[in-house]
Amino acid sequence: MGEMRISFNFYNCTHVYFKDSSCVKCIDICPIDNVLTLKEGKITFNEERCVNCGTCFGICPTESFDLRNFSIDHLVKKIENTEFKVVSCKEDIPCLAAFDPQHVIFLILKTKSSIKFDMSGCDKCELKQLKNRISEIIEEVNYFLTSLDVDQRVIPDYEGVENKNNLTDYERRNFIKDLGKLSAGIAVMAVTKGLNIDDNKEKDDFKNIVEEKVLIEKRRRLIQILKKSNINLEGKKIKTDKVSFTSDKWIEVSKCTNCSICYNLCPTGALKTNTDRLQILFEPSLCVKCHVCHDSCPEKCINISEELDLETFVNGMKILAEHVMIPCEECLVPFSYKGDSTLCPRCRQLSDDIRDLLKLGD
Repeated sequence: MGEMRISFNFYNCTHVYFKDSSCVKCIDICPIDNVLTLKEGKITFNEERCVNCGTCFGICPTESFDLRNFSIDHLVKKIENTEFKVVSCKEDIPCLAAFDPQHVIFLILKTKSSIKFDMSGCDKCELKQLKNRISEIIEEVNYFLTSLDVDQRVIPDYEGVENKNNLTDYERRNFIKDLGKLSAGIAVMAVTKGLNIDDNKEKDDFKNIVEEKVLIEKRRRLIQILKKSNINLEGKKIKTDKVSFTSDKWIEVSKCTNCSICYNLCPTGALKTNTDRLQILFEPSLCVKCHVCHDSCPEKCINISEELDLETFVNGMKILAEHVMIPCEECLVPFSYKGDSTLCPRCRQLSDDIRDLLKLGD
């Protein structure tokens, strides 16, 4: 494999879909100060400070980051063709924290093998604070595999494995820093071109978020391997607070106004509507738990369920809300009828305000 370095495509970021998105996972996890910052609703990437550890690549729900020359297919072939099923930062990936749990689940199901994570150098690494993130990935992967009734696991290995690249400890400790310095000049040009930072061009190229959704490659692979593995998913559930990459939802229909904001802003199309726009539908296989729908909902009526049925996750779609739209008897604007007032919420509020005002005059 060639040199691995990070590039950033802001147009996949949740902040494109909703400026005030609460997602700052990349900023929170980055081990180097001021590589990633949030300013005026936009994530900015300082490639000159980046050490190309790849952690942002692993944690971003919408794959806004790319780890160039990283190949999950390469790892599959390696594990299938070697006796020792080990993944190591010394040869396979800049840091094990660059994995998304979905990558590792796919890797294990595809190879039908337990896999060791070589963590022997974590305590000596310049980025040793990422050790906790690696442990979180291991815990999440093993929880998901246990929920599937799959015997294979990811296993932390603190003793170390043979380093096929023959890097000394000193070389390894400086590898990540050197990689960032060596690639900085090229990365500046490549990333800048990809970001289209010219203000006029940015306006021209800005995506139509109502129509264009992000295709998440790591999710596509996971769903594909779950279907091909012939795992019996009937009755199997996961706790949504134990996985970082998907969720199940429910809507408090009495509050929902069918304003359409949630499914228009959903980056992946997990939330959608039917042809007559009277239903809000949810497809868990597309949900990346980015919280854009929760952040943008004016009525705050979207909630995460405690459990997700795995059969629904892989194959299903559910109705979250059904609406009956009628014209308001006052302003004639259609609204979601709840079986009580024939006035729309705006006219009801206006009527209440006038009534309160008249009371003040008594």
